Amino acid sequence: MKLKVIKIIIFFAFLLSILWFGRETIAEYVVSNPIPPIEEYFSSGGAYTDCNGRLLRSVANKRGDFLFPVKLRNQSKELIEAVITAEDRNFRAHPGFDLGAIIRAAIQNLKNGRVVSGASTITQQVIRIAVPRERTFTSKFAELFGSILVEAAYSKDEILERYLNSVCLFGNVRGTAMAALLLFGKDSEMLNLAESAALAAAIQAPGRYNPFTKKGNLALLDRRNRILRDMLKLGKCSESEYKNALKEIIPTYRKKRAFNAPHFCDYLESKYGKPVGTLETTIDLNIQNSLALILKSHLPRLARQGATQAAAMIVDAKTAEVKALCGSAEYGPISGGFNNASIAPRSGGSVLKPFLYALAFEKGYFPSYTVSDTMQPFKTPRGDYLPENAQRKNYGPVSIRMALGNSLNVSAVKMLNRLGVSDFYEFLVELGILEHKERGAETLGLGLAIGNPEIRMTDLAEAFGIFGNAGVLKTLKFFKGQKQIAKEIISKESAYMIFDILSDPSARLLTFGNPSFFKFSVPTAIKTGTSTAYRDCWLLGHDQNFISVIWVGNFNGQPTRGLTGATACGPIYKDIYNIKHEKKTVSGQLNKGSTEKRVICAVSGLKPSAFCKLKSSDLFVKSEYEKISECHFHKITGNYHMLNPEYAGWLEKRKKNIDADPFKLNFDNNAGFADNLGASIKIVSPHEGDRFVYSAFHGTPIMLRAIPSRVLSEIVWFVNGVELERTPPPYETIWYAEKGAHIITAYAEGAIASQITVMVE
Repeated sequence: MKLKVIKIIIFFAFLLSILWFGRETIAEYVVSNPIPPIEEYFSSGGAYTDCNGRLLRSVANKRGDFLFPVKLRNQSKELIEAVITAEDRNFRAHPGFDLGAIIRAAIQNLKNGRVVSGASTITQQVIRIAVPRERTFTSKFAELFGSILVEAAYSKDEILERYLNSVCLFGNVRGTAMAALLLFGKDSEMLNLAESAALAAAIQAPGRYNPFTKKGNLALLDRRNRILRDMLKLGKCSESEYKNALKEIIPTYRKKRAFNAPHFCDYLESKYGKPVGTLETTIDLNIQNSLALILKSHLPRLARQGATQAAAMIVDAKTAEVKALCGSAEYGPISGGFNNASIAPRSGGSVLKPFLYALAFEKGYFPSYTVSDTMQPFKTPRGDYLPENAQRKNYGPVSIRMALGNSLNVSAVKMLNRLGVSDFYEFLVELGILEHKERGAETLGLGLAIGNPEIRMTDLAEAFGIFGNAGVLKTLKFFKGQKQIAKEIISKESAYMIFDILSDPSARLLTFGNPSFFKFSVPTAIKTGTSTAYRDCWLLGHDQNFISVIWVGNFNGQPTRGLTGATACGPIYKDIYNIKHEKKTVSGQLNKGSTEKRVICAVSGLKPSAFCKLKSSDLFVKSEYEKISECHFHKITGNYHMLNPEYAGWLEKRKKNIDADPFKLNFDNNAGFADNLGASIKIVSPHEGDRFVYSAFHGTPIMLRAIPSRVLSEIVWFVNGVELERTPPPYETIWYAEKGAHIITAYAEGAIASQITVMVE
């Protein structure tokens, strides 16, 4: 009875002392802080996880603490019970402070003449963590009365969740989720009874119970066992669970803090700021790790040909979620590995050609439309521009399917010249590949067709998705809950026709052949690109599940030794394709819109005439097929494919290697003056206003070349009114010019002549 009276007296004396000595502090605290600002602690720093909740990286908050906040449901039940047992057994029942614990602590401290026990509840500890104060008598009052307010504002689970995510463990590591990874190498929801009790034991004094020192590990083991014994007494574990838990040791070495997808996390932090709490990203760590290993495994092969770096990203084709991103082959100082090639502007080579032909389809062209892949100079502000194919040869009449599939430069430049540089430039701006700049189209010129602008991998991945997504552009998604913009850029039909061409192995045979790394089990659209001097090698791959973009080169801009998009990136893509499709099959079919296959002349790509012997089929928009013209390659019975004058030079060169050429210029029978009526002549080399520098050593040779609107027997060249030469097809000759202004005329009797003026200085 006496002991009970003593306890009551001590309690009321303690409570009265609080009310008396701390009355001003308490009043001030309650008025100025209705609820302790505990959320401020959680408003900076946090962590990135992959789409399955696995930690990618923790980011320090403004105090330098590393947190990995997780939901309470993602903490193991054993851990929750162990922490409550060790820190606050009446947590579920008290209003923020525990009177019984206060009395016990007061008695113990009075008996020992010093502080040997505290009475802080979990709620009070949350306040202490979030709003640190000097450990004084008044701070105790603030925490005690603040705990009442916090309990009124938050549920017990919300308070416990914040506590488990912020409690100090192992230096500047905060929270049980991070501690579980560092000590046990597993997520906190996977902790067993022994592991849970060990973390709960360390909370009381992380320095004293440091598992990474011999003394601390033994002390932690002893305290863990005491907590396990208390849990057994409280009925929170069975006898067998208790005995098995006692047998487990506590690791003595610290696991490395997670540092996955480094370039991806760097990018998110730079673009969106530090994460607040835990941000679930779209990355799939399994795919991410596989991609990193693949890139690293190809480095020795690439290094032998002068490439020291590689980068790649994988995007979900339907959702535009980024599933993996490696900005270099290895994050580190070697070969500039800290650089992030996924967001670095690099020369794109031929990767823009699919977008060029997509614009052509939007303007009424079709896959079998014939483009003349023949030599032609173009006048530019910087002088004549003479595009060449990678193989330094021309292929004559080629369909858009063949031109795109084989990535022919000459055909692409001619198509861009027809469509207009400005239109294509604005189209690339709309796609997000280029940023709009004043006079941007004029600056880039016809080089847009073969990739002279610098572009970014992320923008390419985003834009390339339109071909598998019915022409709809979706902005890339990097984290859960991120807002996306989706807009229709091209028609379903145009998108499908481009995808069909790029996934057609026969369309690329001319220049790429049929290498093993371009053989796939599902339809896969492939586009490669190689920049000038083999500096940048690209490959874009797109099946119905994933989009992949790969870059190979050197961050210092040094050229490789002849590597191309196909040879550098093809083997890498094959490995990526294999890991992507281990467990995932093609889902659904692409949206074809109103496209259908129709019969065409296999040579001209037009509606077959009665004289077309070779027929094939290709894709058309249903409403457009009837509008195309009949084949003009075959107007009479015979074995020849009759071509217009644009192919004259190409045919002339073929004579050297082909004895019986199936292609032939379309000369009218009994050609003469009357047949020339209505024909016009265009001088294509040189151009009006061209200026040349005279050389006293070898003169100034100038190529004269003209193309008539239909085949003429000959063209007569005049310089300053004096006849120079008569040229049959291919209507070209060399003229050695002297200094001065010169008027050049191309003439044929009955035809409309052409005239230009040039200057030799």
